[in-house]
Amino acid sequence: MFRTLLLLLLFTSAFAQAQVLKNPDEAFTLAQSSGKEVLLIFSGSDWCIPCIQFNKTILADSSFQHFAHDKLVLLEADFPQRKKIPAPLKTQYESLAEQFNPHGAFPQIVLLTPAKKMLAQVPFNHQTAGDFITTVRQMLK
Repeated sequence: MFRTLLLLLLFTSAFAQAQVLKNPDEAFTLAQSSGKEVLLIFSGSDWCIPCIQFNKTILADSSFQHFAHDKLVLLEADFPQRKKIPAPLKTQYESLAEQFNPHGAFPQIVLLTPAKKMLAQVPFNHQTAGDFITTVRQMLK
């Protein structure tokens, strides 16, 4: 019985992936309870080519997913042109943008404490997921 549970735990942790949250309240509450930092991604999911590339090369990468699951709470503040964002979320995204992306850069990636204090801006220069992980890991120290 114990061995079965241990194997099940090892099996599920090997496939643990980070979830990209859309709700800022949920993300910061999770960050506070878990003690993890928040990686806030300002995105234009349906129009911003570098944002789409970031999603495909970094967020969808399994090594980044495993890293983020252990170390980060991922939060996407999306500013699409064609999709509709519910008004309460849009208001929260705009408030975050005023604080952490006043120039409207996309993608803009910032590392925050659970208390919404900026630790660093994280550059995305079309690097590999491994290089991006290395950069974030250094910022977490």
